[in-house]
Amino acid sequence: MSKMSKLPSSFQEWRDPIEKTINKTLQTNFDKHEANQIIKYMFRTGGKRCRPLLVVLSNEALGGDPRNALEAAAAVEIIHAATLVFDDLIDRDQVRRGAPTIHMAFSNEKALTSGLFLASKGVQLLSNYKDPEIMRMIGTTLVDISKGELLDILGDFNASVSECVAIADLKTASLFGTAAGIGAVIAGADGRDLVGMQKFGRSSGMAFQVQDDILDFTDGSDEPMLKAPNIVTSHCLHEAPRSISNSKLLESNGNATNRQVLRILKKAGSMEFAKTKAKEYAGAAKDALDKVKRLEKRKILDDYADYLWRRTE
Repeated sequence: MSKMSKLPSSFQEWRDPIEKTINKTLQTNFDKHEANQIIKYMFRTGGKRCRPLLVVLSNEALGGDPRNALEAAAAVEIIHAATLVFDDLIDRDQVRRGAPTIHMAFSNEKALTSGLFLASKGVQLLSNYKDPEIMRMIGTTLVDISKGELLDILGDFNASVSECVAIADLKTASLFGTAAGIGAVIAGADGRDLVGMQKFGRSSGMAFQVQDDILDFTDGSDEPMLKAPNIVTSHCLHEAPRSISNSKLLESNGNATNRQVLRILKKAGSMEFAKTKAKEYAGAAKDALDKVKRLEKRKILDDYADYLWRRTE
C-alpha cells in the first residue's frame, strides 16, 4: 500500500493542538453536566480531523502563523460534527465509528438540539475573527450543506453519477473549500489567491468523499450495507456494462451483504472507476494551486490532497 495511505507525520503535530482547542471550547458551555456530556459526545472517538487540518495547513502554506488559525479549525470541526448529528438522525444510523450514534445514546430531541448548538457555536467562534469574508464563506457553506442534505433525502437509489457528484459537492466538498478559504484569509490572502485556495479545498473534498464511498465497501464485514446510492453504486447501476442485471442484484431489498456487493462492484469496474475519479479530483486540487501566487509551502498541500484519495481508513 502507498506510503500516503496513513496521515503524513508532518501533519500529526497539529492533531493535538486542534483536539485541545475543540475540548477547551466545549468544556463548560452549560451548568448542567448532562448538557456538556451530550455536546462533547460527538468528539469522544477522535476522527481523522481532515477539515480542521486543512484550515491550519492552508494558513501555513501561505506563510501565516497556524496558531492563529486553531480556533477557526476547531470551529470548522464543530460545524462538521453538527452535520453528522443531523445526517445520523435522518439516516436513522445506529452506529458511528463503532459506538452508538448520539440519538441512540441519548434521544432524538437531545441529538437535534445538540446539533443546532454545535452549528451555532462554530459560527460564533468564526465571528471572533471579525472578518466578513470568513462569515460569508461559512454562511454559503451552511446553505450548501442544507441543500445537499435535502437533495439527498429527495433522491432515491437510482440517482445518477452526476446527481451523486452534485450532492457530494454540496454536502462534503463545500466545507473543505471553506476550510481552505478560512485558513487562507487568516494568513492574509484575498482575490485570486483566495479563489485558488477554495478550489483546492473543494476538489480535495471531492477526492475525500469518493474515497469514502470506496471505503464503505472494503471493510470486510458481512453486514447488509446498501442503504443509499453513492458514486460507486451509481456507476454500477447506470454506467457499467450489464447495468440492468447489476440493478437486480444491488436492489434486492438492500439485503446483499458487503462482500456480495463488493464482488458485483469489482466485476462491473465500479471500484476502479471511483478510484480513478478520486485521483482525478486530487489532481484538480493540485492544479488549482498553480493559480496561487503567494504559496510558500506547496508540498504540504500536495501531500494533503494525495493523502485524501490514498487513505485506507
